[in-house]
Amino acid sequence: MGFVQAGGCRLENDRIEGDPRRPTLVFLHEGLGCVSRWRDFPRAVADARGSPALVVSRRGYGRSDPRERPWPLSYMHDEARGALRELLAREGINDAILVGHSDGASIALIHAGEDGRRIRGLVTLAPHTFVE
Repeated sequence: MGFVQAGGCRLENDRIEGDPRRPTLVFLHEGLGCVSRWRDFPRAVADARGSPALVVSRRGYGRSDPRERPWPLSYMHDEARGALRELLAREGINDAILVGHSDGASIALIHAGEDGRRIRGLVTLAPHTFVE
């Protein structure tokens, strides 16, 4: 676990090593999630593919910097256009598969639709995918 600066704040993240020739899996959590809420799912997927992975907590979640309230209605667009774009650039990720759960899936789709140069693919998970 570590931190990276992106989108004007410090974001909690977890890097999973893998074959650098494979696309990096970037895991984007749901509206109540964070790095730890993914549990062992990112590592299991990354290991099965042999891919590196980056799991990140957005601003206001997990151990990332807090976000002032109220959040604007455009917060998912802001994340897709700002923090996610900067995170990929800062981490040197030029070939990514975005794996988004609920809000994270919306952010992934917005980002890929507007700035998909670094994106090889998208995996979107519905809100009911993970059961406690």
